[in-house]
Amino acid sequence: MQHRQKLLGTTLALATAFCTQAAHAEDNNPLSFDLGAGNNLTFYGYIKGTYIKDYDFDLGDTTKGLATIGLPGGSPAGEHERTHLKETRIGLTYTAPDLLIKLEGDFFGADGLRTRLAYVDFFGVRVGQDWSNFMSLENLGPTVDFQGPAGVPFARLLQARYTYAPTPDWTFSASVEEDVGNNDDPHFTLAARRGFDGGMVRLAGLYRDTTIGGTPVEGWGLSLGATYDVWQGGTLAGIYTTGEGISDILAFGLSGNALVSGGKTVGVNAVSVSLKQQISEKLTVAATLGMTDLDTAAGTDTKKLTTVHLSAYYNATKNLQLGLEYFTGTRKQGNGTSFDADRVTAAVKYTF
Repeated sequence: MQHRQKLLGTTLALATAFCTQAAHAEDNNPLSFDLGAGNNLTFYGYIKGTYIKDYDFDLGDTTKGLATIGLPGGSPAGEHERTHLKETRIGLTYTAPDLLIKLEGDFFGADGLRTRLAYVDFFGVRVGQDWSNFMSLENLGPTVDFQGPAGVPFARLLQARYTYAPTPDWTFSASVEEDVGNNDDPHFTLAARRGFDGGMVRLAGLYRDTTIGGTPVEGWGLSLGATYDVWQGGTLAGIYTTGEGISDILAFGLSGNALVSGGKTVGVNAVSVSLKQQISEKLTVAATLGMTDLDTAAGTDTKKLTTVHLSAYYNATKNLQLGLEYFTGTRKQGNGTSFDADRVTAAVKYTF
């Protein structure tokens, strides 16, 4: 315990020192250019330094390694430490009347820079790589960890999407997307969103018919998400997803026997709930729970993943944020055996 406290104290001391140096950063964005006639070019991004301490298994640069703890060749057991800057993000947007062009990348790629988003949006038609229309960023709980919770749809895919907004409160969208498991086939989505004072609700559906690793997969999914400002400074967000043969489009990307087992498509129920509370102008805390539960699993195959993120964010300046988080996760196998992993993450994030 003393060792943990010492490590956290050192990390926070370094973060505070960096905060002091950046306290007088320029408030205005010097990287935004008004080109006239409604045309604007903006460069944006952030630099994020992350310190990680694993206590049970080495989960990697994110907690995605939870999906392999306890498996041969999976996440190594034991205590591990690491630091990285891989979440550092750069991007640009070009906007004109009825036109948006967006390019964005981070450094989680095998060779460095990785494309996150790259699309053109013109009169409501979006073509390129973007978040799947089956998911909703609004329903994701805030986490210092880049991976985020279990129990949520989570994928960026090549797609063609059309969005129609008949009123300020209602939005409808449909897409044809590159299938997450086979880029030679498409899958299809529909979504409807209703906004209201203090919150929103969104329903999305997905259908796929493809072949993955030689196995036919015909799957479907429904996802219902909502956010609501429950009290002053407090926001509750949640999402429930159910379906068959769609576990690979959920966070942690379970595939293989998690999609089809014994010739039958595997059903899944997944849920994530987050409560975020603003304590003061600078301090925000959040608790995010996630669970992905498969209808069936045998032997050492994953039956259930559960995650808990307890997070704190301190906005030292307009551009500088300090983050601290405790994570615990469990992988339960089809044979009933469970494995647990605990992690502490500290981060310094400078946005430009």
